Amino acid sequence: MRNPMPYSLSASTDILPDMFHAFLRPIRQGAEDGAVGMGMGVDLTESDADFVLKAEIPGVPKEDISVEVDDNIVTIRANKEQNKEDKNEGRVIRQERFWGQIERTIALSQSINEPEVRATYQNGLLTLTLPKKADREHRKIQIE
Repeated sequence: MRNPMPYSLSASTDILPDMFHAFLRPIRQGAEDGAVGMGMGVDLTESDADFVLKAEIPGVPKEDISVEVDDNIVTIRANKEQNKEDKNEGRVIRQERFWGQIERTIALSQSINEPEVRATYQNGLLTLTLPKKADREHRKIQIE
């Protein structure tokens, strides 16, 4: 009878835990170091009249943010540059930088009245007020 596991997974072989730790290390380091991720956190609320979308985009000037609305699709793009330095007596110990474009696209459950959209940006928080289009009345068709 042939051994179904030709390779031994003995206690002396710690390759699997090491692989998992290596795979997760960048995620854990970013969280432990307090580094801001390259993502864009959003909150979305809905009322009868509109949607309110709040997106965190800290450290980005409003001139580097663009918002597009197409029917029920909202796209937010931002050019982001992130610099962080830890110094010790004038020597740079660590330097982290990120530059690039971040983007979020969100599909809403209803079409947006595009001319009425309002956007504000304060303290790294973009707030979009997205009024819903009035529902078209469905017309019943008489069959002749």
